Amino acid sequence: MWKTKLWKQAGICLIIVLTFALAQNVKIPQLNKGSETVVAYLSKNYTAGDVMVFAKNSVQAVVRAPATVTNAILSSKEASEYGTPIDDAKEGQTVSVYAVEAGTVSAVGENDKIGKFVKILHGDEAESIYGNCSEIYVKEMKRVKKGQIIASFTKKGDLEFYHSMKDLK
Repeated sequence: MWKTKLWKQAGICLIIVLTFALAQNVKIPQLNKGSETVVAYLSKNYTAGDVMVFAKNSVQAVVRAPATVTNAILSSKEASEYGTPIDDAKEGQTVSVYAVEAGTVSAVGENDKIGKFVKILHGDEAESIYGNCSEIYVKEMKRVKKGQIIASFTKKGDLEFYHSMKDLK
């Protein structure tokens, strides 16, 4: 039984070595860089202690894997698809402003009521306006996608983020 396993492992190692040998002859820079890194890593003289430390760390990583995956799934469910909600921004925090739908930026400007603003037309008379922005990342007459970052808002004192949506479905 152990002989079969040993032959399988030797065969896999041979395939890996042949793959890297072939990769060094191919003129793809990323592949060449990757194979050079692996060859440098494999050409180091490892002690038995190095191998034991690696094995111990690998076992610990495998043991932690289920909890790590579970935590990642739970935190992704808790987070908003488009980042921190603007209403939840804390004093001094800067958050991204996302387009609620695809459309065309019809106006970018600044006024006394809503400060720096972005207006997007979404078709069929639907529009959205985002005001009191700290920075604006889009220009007039440019198309935006749903969820695209169009501006940022920094929470300062009583300043509230302004948004208005008309006829959005």
